[in-house]
Amino acid sequence: MTDTMAEAAKEKILGFTCRQCHACCRQEGFVYLGSGEAAAMAGWMGLDEFAFVNEYCELQDRQKLVLRKLEDEACIFLTGEGCRIHPAKPRQCRDFPSQWRTPKSRRYCEGLAALNP
Repeated sequence: MTDTMAEAAKEKILGFTCRQCHACCRQEGFVYLGSGEAAAMAGWMGLDEFAFVNEYCELQDRQKLVLRKLEDEACIFLTGEGCRIHPAKPRQCRDFPSQWRTPKSRRYCEGLAALNP
């Protein structure tokens, strides 16, 4: 990607407004937890880290801690009102779509879909 293309992509994302459709919370894949994130979420929920990890996490590839998903691929913390842990949600969730997105993100994310192609 050229510098000009990178700048154009950055400008387009600046117009992004989350529509709170929560479609990103229903996608296939994993929410990977970084260092200290399980402890922060546990603390926010009033749990000790061990109890939080046992109930809400699993190991991917025997080494990466991820949030569990429901059978329909939805995030375990997604409710009818939105994210149950929004103030303490993981960086991967906070960074979407400004720091990362996939080519199919525009198909499910109402905010991205509303941007000019």
